[in-house]
Amino acid sequence: MTAARLIDAGLLTPQRLHASYAGIAQAATPAAAPVLLWARAPAHLCLGQSQSAACELVASPAVPVVRRLLGGGTVWIDEQQQVYVFIVPLCRAPRRPAEWAAWWLRPAITTFRTFGLDVEQRGEDLWLGGRKIAGSGSATIGACAVFASSFLLRFPRERFAGCVAGSAGFREWLDAGLAATLTDWAAHALPPAEAELRARFAAAAAAAFGWTLRAGVLTAAETAAIAAEESASDDDAEDAGRRSVPGGIKLNRESRLVEHRRDGCLVRELVVRGMVARRAVMNLDQELR
Repeated sequence: MTAARLIDAGLLTPQRLHASYAGIAQAATPAAAPVLLWARAPAHLCLGQSQSAACELVASPAVPVVRRLLGGGTVWIDEQQQVYVFIVPLCRAPRRPAEWAAWWLRPAITTFRTFGLDVEQRGEDLWLGGRKIAGSGSATIGACAVFASSFLLRFPRERFAGCVAGSAGFREWLDAGLAATLTDWAAHALPPAEAELRARFAAAAAAAFGWTLRAGVLTAAETAAIAAEESASDDDAEDAGRRSVPGGIKLNRESRLVEHRRDGCLVRELVVRGMVARRAVMNLDQELR
């Protein structure tokens, strides 16, 4: 059995949340014990490491915007999510990053199923009832493999849609597209209490990875590294770049919403599960042609 630490960080500011797993990873040695970080944060938008806020979001989003060091697209995080992050020395993780999702999502699959939710893995995501219920992001930070995901208890899709760049009509379609492609725990069952969810997930992680998982606290080195990450963070996440999905947004691995100008018209298209679910061609004053 491998000794590992469970750090229950409680409610953190958005900047502190993302600085925490980065700082823990930066402070770790190759022989360090694995860490499972468990935390929540107030509402914010989190961009992937290569995304541009100027391209992905409206000019003045209603919530803070931060950037993470992990991959993936724009995500909404709020107090209705239980965020978990595995921070594990590379020597204790699968050698190929392409194998990380299948490895690190195992405890979440077990946990969902113990509550009666029959989730399945599709790529780097978990799906339930034909819709995505959890995404994930990962990166190598310092000497560690870092893998993050969450339990999405309730998702305010209208608030998220209102922050995404595009026309008013685009955001209306986005709200409908999110309803068709994403789901949350509350849509299927009463979400569990945090303590019970944490306990079941910790037990599932210990069993999956052969860990002896004990409650832990941050070391002085980790605290210092987190502070350094937090002070260096680009809170506004403003930079130049391109939209991850040209003209739109990825809803899940099989679905997207895009909007383009073409031949003097505005073309909007919603793809759900690989099929065009809705398409409109409009003149630029938004009248349907």
